[in-house]
Amino acid sequence: MRVLIPALIGRGPAGYATLDRHQLIGLDGTRLGEASVTPPVIIHALAERMSTALRDVPIRTLLATFARAADIFADGEPDGLTPEAFVRNVALSSGLPLSVSRDRTLGFFPDAMRRMDRFLDVQSPAGLDPFDSNMCTIAGVPLALIPRGGNVGFIMPGNHPAPHFMWLGALAMKVPVVLRPSMDDLFTPYRLVRSLLAAGLPDDVIAFVPGGHDLVDSIVQACSNSVLFGGQQIADRYASNDRVRIHGPGRSKVVVLANADFDKSVALIQRAVLDDAGRSCVNVSAVIVEGDARRLAAAVAASLDEVPIEAPLSAHAVLGATASAQAAVFGGIIDRHLTGGARELTAGRNNRTVTVEGMTIMRPTVIELASFEHPLFGIELPFPFVVFASAPPQHLVRAASGSLAVIVAGEDSGFTRELLLDPTIDKVLAQDAVSTQFDPLEPHEGFLFDFLYMKKTFRLCRACPAGERK
Repeated sequence: MRVLIPALIGRGPAGYATLDRHQLIGLDGTRLGEASVTPPVIIHALAERMSTALRDVPIRTLLATFARAADIFADGEPDGLTPEAFVRNVALSSGLPLSVSRDRTLGFFPDAMRRMDRFLDVQSPAGLDPFDSNMCTIAGVPLALIPRGGNVGFIMPGNHPAPHFMWLGALAMKVPVVLRPSMDDLFTPYRLVRSLLAAGLPDDVIAFVPGGHDLVDSIVQACSNSVLFGGQQIADRYASNDRVRIHGPGRSKVVVLANADFDKSVALIQRAVLDDAGRSCVNVSAVIVEGDARRLAAAVAASLDEVPIEAPLSAHAVLGATASAQAAVFGGIIDRHLTGGARELTAGRNNRTVTVEGMTIMRPTVIELASFEHPLFGIELPFPFVVFASAPPQHLVRAASGSLAVIVAGEDSGFTRELLLDPTIDKVLAQDAVSTQFDPLEPHEGFLFDFLYMKKTFRLCRACPAGERK
């Protein structure tokens, strides 16, 4: 079923349908619908007039709205699509396998929205009540907890649905949201927004503004704060702006210690590379082996060569699809860096792409490097792609630095603590824990609350006459 996706900017359920439209074409060539392209010129006026209605909504009433929205998202047709038609559109537009599309949308968001109270409890220093009173007491000291601004802009990715939980969290914290979704997956955020509006969320506290990269600067300039997902170019562009929180490349890794079980390490690495078709920022893109990486790299390459290549809409597909032009770009990046002793171990070295039912699929790729100093070490590509490098014990922490997630295979509590103390590593996982088991209650590059809220002094001199209070 073809869908017209308008901009939703507080003008009621019909939204704002622009003359400029983006055609939504599945990776198999199917026309899925079209979306309004929001002009940048309206962003400033939109951000200025966003409602403060959430301030007066009791937090438990707001959480009940999220619970109703969870039911609508799971079972209803808020976007005009049945749940299965929605899942299929997500798979065709993003390239995710159908099973991943289903698990990471219908299987994730309803439960996460029903647990929004726990999400806020973990993030807030004093439970739910400060979201109503903006006051709390910590260690006997009264403090005010105040939003840092009147709204927050989100520039979202299209590689995976799960990051959309972040702007849901901002709304639950009573901060109005300007949301620019990726054209690679408009269906997930659109269904989420429609579900919230159908559940009773005021329509002027969220603006859903599909559009191109020209909206990024407009949103950053117009909103009090912004959260940006993107590649290294985006990260570099806004690195010095303290009103911008950046989620750039994950560069997640596995460190295999000398005492790690070989077979368990192969299975762990394969899962960390393959889960969610290798599309998430917490998928592993590099493995550091204490000692010699050659045997382990060869074993992982052999196991990934056995992964069946099926169309993403197949019930058992584990690999995703990508546009053929993008696949050529990714292949070119690999080819340019196959120097300095780098060796491609997987069978796809002769032909990295396969066409199945009209969709381009990239084969899993394993490359052995002479050193973790090689330029390919740290490159992240949106398919099962991983490099291996050897390192002596004294260089393991340095090799693992600059990572969203680091998985430790083997036993060494002292080394794990060293990783925890490295400020450039966000998540450390050990004892068979895997980075791709995403829990929204855990910090993800810190807590969103700490970016959106600030603590202020609020003191009353109760012993002084009213006219002399200081």
